[in-house]
Amino acid sequence: MKILASLFILLVVIAVIVLSSALYTVSEFEYAVITEFGKPVRIVTEAGLYWKTPFIQKVSRIEKRILSWDGDPNDVITKDKKNIYIDTLARWKIVDPKQFYVSLKGRIPNGMKKLDDIVDGVVRDVIGRYQLIELVRSTNRELQYEVEEVGAAKRPEAQRIEVGRGRIMEEILTQAKQGLEARFGFELLDVRIKRVNYTESVRQDVYNRMRSERNRISERFLSEAKEQQNIILGDKEKELASIQGEASQRSAEIRGEADATVIDIYAKAIRQAPEFYRFLRTLEAYRNSFDSKTVVILSTDSPFLKLLKEGDTTPTEGGPAPLP
Repeated sequence: MKILASLFILLVVIAVIVLSSALYTVSEFEYAVITEFGKPVRIVTEAGLYWKTPFIQKVSRIEKRILSWDGDPNDVITKDKKNIYIDTLARWKIVDPKQFYVSLKGRIPNGMKKLDDIVDGVVRDVIGRYQLIELVRSTNRELQYEVEEVGAAKRPEAQRIEVGRGRIMEEILTQAKQGLEARFGFELLDVRIKRVNYTESVRQDVYNRMRSERNRISERFLSEAKEQQNIILGDKEKELASIQGEASQRSAEIRGEADATVIDIYAKAIRQAPEFYRFLRTLEAYRNSFDSKTVVILSTDSPFLKLLKEGDTTPTEGGPAPLP
């Protein structure tokens, strides 16, 4: 009995091993390539549970979903001799798993390397036939600038777009995908230019040109501001001169009116008290003629001394006191 039990257990183990080697599953995300001594004998494209010859046939699984390829930036020269970096990406899919297995051993990294060679070469060839402006723009839509002066400076030299970036990418895709399915078993679905940039030396030249352009615009603004400043200062000086002229004229008029009033007052005073006026004028003459250092020799009959010699000794009410 023990021998039969052991034999039964052995048969069960062998059956499990055989079944595990003979049965396999395929998911909806993959192909299965059944190989026999390294050669593909059957391709499974639908998901499910399948049977293979145990220990002889092997299952190689290949991705069915869309795959992404991201290339390294390449140094490319455009038709107008601009040295630029082009960074591209692509989407591809395995459509013939048998051919993919035979040509690239069913390995995704081998497909990536093939795309490196094919796409990079086509990108370099196609871009070399077009000017840079065709690569960075897709339409002739008028560009909008932050500073209107920059736009005004750029518009006269604007170039017309004949092809555009979109059609260039289509041309790259058309050329790159030719013969891929027959040779390698995969299809190139899309190619996109992810980034376009100048090389370092060209980039510095572009930055310097941008700086000089901005400096030129700032100088123009400063010149216009200086012109406006001069206009405002000129208007101010003109208005100030006008105000000062009017003020001087008005001052002269007031002074003339005051002088006329003074003369009128003097005339009235003279008419009312001529003797008193002569007396004041004589005193004023004395004050202007004599000081501590002046020596004057006059005769006794000099009219200039008349007041001193003939002054009234009796003071009148409100009149000047007699001189000694």
